[in-house]
Amino acid sequence: MNKNKLLAVLVNYGDEQLNYLAEVVSGLKSFKHYDVTVIVQSNITLNIEGIDTVNVITLEDYQLLPLTCRKVIWDNRDDYDVFLFGENDHLFLESHIDKHLEYEKILPENRITGLIQFEENEKGRYYPGYHHHYDWKYNTVEEYNGLKFAHFSNTHQATFILSKAQLHKIGERFNFNNLVKDPSLSFMDKVLNKLKKVMQKPLKHPNTYSVKCKVNTDVYDYGGMKKLICISEFEDNLIHHLPNIYIDGLKGRNKFRSHEDRMSNALKKLLN
Repeated sequence: MNKNKLLAVLVNYGDEQLNYLAEVVSGLKSFKHYDVTVIVQSNITLNIEGIDTVNVITLEDYQLLPLTCRKVIWDNRDDYDVFLFGENDHLFLESHIDKHLEYEKILPENRITGLIQFEENEKGRYYPGYHHHYDWKYNTVEEYNGLKFAHFSNTHQATFILSKAQLHKIGERFNFNNLVKDPSLSFMDKVLNKLKKVMQKPLKHPNTYSVKCKVNTDVYDYGGMKKLICISEFEDNLIHHLPNIYIDGLKGRNKFRSHEDRMSNALKKLLN
């Protein structure tokens, strides 16, 4: 039986999280039903078992380092069956790939599935993407082949999984090597800044993402396919952010997270 060829392109900056990178690579190389090639885009040399290629990149702005992963994927768009991008601390499971391909077969062509990040400690599980104004869109529940899906407004997950067909389709919508800019966004930023000065108090900012985040959010926001999460198989569509640093706002991070009780209540509302 021929295995699907999977290209995993990961980004690494510095040596602070090499233990997580090693765990992520080991996990990818343990996949039984995929022939996995791992390429890492890094600003330093690496000696980690399982990595097939390390490309050491020199940039003036290392916020753009993740974007070089998209270029590698695009350059190899005809050579693999499945593609994934990830930061060096997000633990991919083989079931993530299995489910993504399974859902692709039953969803309309203008739909694509994604993952929800989680962290955990001795007190339970937390969801770093579930903060501020981000929430489930409760009127977006769709059902296909007995499975229910819904849209979560925070499309950032620091990763993406794409089949070859999906990658080619997205490549027709925008230049996969470059970050997409919403022309209306800069205008809105100017308007909001003026309003802030007039009102002398902060206003809610529209849904914008940093340069690093846009490497994956562009895929979902501008690729021509609405991002859905399979809520009836929710546990299969979670990806662990290994450092667990957003729970308490460690290492300069913001304390972004919601506890599992909030997520459980939201899922009950969506499923009912």
